Amino acid sequence: MMKVFLDTNIFLEYFEQRREYQAVGRILSAVEDGVIKAVISVGSIYTLAYLVRIELKRQGIHRPEQTENLRTTLNTILTMVKVVGTSHKRIIDGLNDLAFDDIEDSFQYQCAIQGKCDALITINLRDYRGADNSLVEILSPTEFANKYL
Repeated sequence: MMKVFLDTNIFLEYFEQRREYQAVGRILSAVEDGVIKAVISVGSIYTLAYLVRIELKRQGIHRPEQTENLRTTLNTILTMVKVVGTSHKRIIDGLNDLAFDDIEDSFQYQCAIQGKCDALITINLRDYRGADNSLVEILSPTEFANKYL
């Protein structure tokens, strides 16, 4: 079974129904149906918790309802994907990988490599243009959906 790493922005694309919303929906459906296996980094879950809380606050939702909505959202995500970490060595490799201008993306890439993912799906392909595609294939949601689903 194909294993994919979902960049944090994949969930934002879906929640905010942006340009690649439909392709992301196809990918998440494939994950739910057990066609592909998906993972995210521990850093992604931290970032999503922060961003979802900000969005709930923007919508005028306050605690304790805000916390309950946040828990529901994150629990939904965690029923679909597994959270994976990365080693100290991979963090150092990511920090010092000159192919990346955005160090956070380099950490995501290293996590995908360590997790033995076949593909890393991201909205921001330009942030990964220096990545070695022979280690992990870097694809947009539309590219992935058209190629594999």
